[in-house]
Amino acid sequence: MTKNIWAGLIALALIVTCGVLEVVLLSRQYDKLAADCDQIIAQCDDESLTAEQYNAFRDKWVRLREQSELLLPHVDVYEINLRFAEGQAYAEDGDYAQLKAQLTVVRELLSYVPHLMKPSLKHIV
Repeated sequence: MTKNIWAGLIALALIVTCGVLEVVLLSRQYDKLAADCDQIIAQCDDESLTAEQYNAFRDKWVRLREQSELLLPHVDVYEINLRFAEGQAYAEDGDYAQLKAQLTVVRELLSYVPHLMKPSLKHIV
């Protein structure tokens, strides 16, 4: 009987450890993408952003999205997707003002969404 209890405790410790590591690693990736977003916004201000640079930035988001979809509410991830998709047209047209508006929302969401991964009583209640 004590072997089963120890096995259960070890399994629980492994699951919790993996969960904590996942949240920490994903939060860091969101922070990095948010910093990249700041650079892209600065390029919009300079009107020097190319569609290729925007596509490279968007590809980073796609990779992060695929890693984080299990932990995050799909509504928030979907909203970021919509902003990137709309921004794509503005990047191709060179409409920097509209692109900056979309990226500003993306930046805010990239800062907000990682906090949703962290279990807290506020998220449950």
